[in-house]
Amino acid sequence: MSSNHIEGLNKEITALSDALAHLGRGTTAADLIKIIHNPGWTTPAEFAYLRSLLSAAQAHVAAIENLQKDMLAASRLVGER
Repeated sequence: MSSNHIEGLNKEITALSDALAHLGRGTTAADLIKIIHNPGWTTPAEFAYLRSLLSAAQAHVAAIENLQKDMLAASRLVGER
């Protein structure tokens, strides 16, 4: 494997790490909490819709956490010196 391949992987790993570190540091959650407290916002349909989106987002976060653990464990098996 050439050093260009390793540098490419290094850039991708760093970009992913930066994106994950940035995720959740904004005001999205705080803004959403403010919005749902507005009178009349949470109809039964809106409540169900938002609950399903939040559940899906939580599942994606859990999947990313598992994927990172698996990726690291597999890399250690290959890269042991």
